[in-house]
Amino acid sequence: LSEICSKSEITIENGFFSEYEQTYSINTETQYQCKQGYVTPDGKPSGTITCLKSGWSPQPTCIKSCDQPVFENAKAKSNGTWFKLNDKLDYECDDGYESQDGRGGSIVCGNDGWSHKPICYEIECKIPEIENTLNAQPKKDKYKVGDVLKFFCTQRLKRVGPDSVQCYDFGWSPSLPTCKEQTKQCSSPPQLLNGKVNETQKENYEHNDLVEYVCNPRFLMKGFNKIQCVDGQWTDLPICIEVESTCGEIPELEYGYAVETSDPPYHHGDSVEFSCREEFTMIGKKSITCISGLWTQLPQCIATNELEKCKFNLPLHETNPYEIEFDHNENVSYRCKGKLEQKHSTCINGRWDPKLSCTEVQMQSCPPPPQIPNAQNMATTINFRDGEKVSVICQDNYVIQDADELVCKDGRWQSIPHCV
Repeated sequence: LSEICSKSEITIENGFFSEYEQTYSINTETQYQCKQGYVTPDGKPSGTITCLKSGWSPQPTCIKSCDQPVFENAKAKSNGTWFKLNDKLDYECDDGYESQDGRGGSIVCGNDGWSHKPICYEIECKIPEIENTLNAQPKKDKYKVGDVLKFFCTQRLKRVGPDSVQCYDFGWSPSLPTCKEQTKQCSSPPQLLNGKVNETQKENYEHNDLVEYVCNPRFLMKGFNKIQCVDGQWTDLPICIEVESTCGEIPELEYGYAVETSDPPYHHGDSVEFSCREEFTMIGKKSITCISGLWTQLPQCIATNELEKCKFNLPLHETNPYEIEFDHNENVSYRCKGKLEQKHSTCINGRWDPKLSCTEVQMQSCPPPPQIPNAQNMATTINFRDGEKVSVICQDNYVIQDADELVCKDGRWQSIPHCV
């Protein structure tokens, strides 16, 4: 057996030696580099081999590799930074985009790099066919995901259905309204299993009348808490689901105590009221509630002599020029320049509630929520306020993905769940 190894004994496919020496004695190492687009079996650009009595070990190897590609309007489903020949990389399109195969696709690492460039197209909703008596705004050549259409009936007709719809990756939802001369009344609202109507009932309800429901104690509502009379038909009822999870011990309130308590367990909907010790003032809601196994936020008890005052710092008309600071719980009324309406705010431990403001922010309401494919029917024609949320239940044999609930923000529904 030889006491030295020579580089001439070995060839490196798609690589080369990075040191000049030609011969090496036993137990010495040398480095080799891989060509651009190739890596060692452990994914590095260079590797080492050792001269042994039996020859070089291990055999230097450079394999074809592909780097993580740069995606447009899509993201990879793998965190890998490099991929071997024939490795497959799955990707999914961003919200509002789709590939030819749906929401995503895959590319394969080949000898010439990735098999193709992933392409995700912006999803568009077809321009809806609208009857002559219905006016839709805004008019566009194309509508993309998130766009909202608002409707008005002409010729003093009554609208039956939603006043607006939104474009989703599955199309427009809810269904478009129609316009009618006459609308029908609804009879008394239907009964809700494990719940009840939260108001005094009437014999007859006019078109567009609303009725609110609440679930029985220990039951959680899924869907919308109101139904609406639409041309003689009530929209879909919510569902009341029994909540198995209970809340643990009542949390302790620093410088305070629970007023009346029962023994655990505490079920969904159970409430506990708190008081503060003498010379302490409560900040926040005085009671906490068990919701799906978790207590809502505790109030705080702050030493009354440490409560912070609020500064009045808006450039306004008609404020009391001598009083600049207000005590905790003190109210202030003010008018904004050029406005007749009086605004009111309360000082809560150094902060105004609501905040003092003369910039009017118009909160946009959202269209009625969509009917998500493969979710339980929850049709409604009611608009929702900014910040409101709607939980979704998938049909049997489907699971919810991407989000648990829809959120109304800036006039459109966001974080759209999917049932797959």
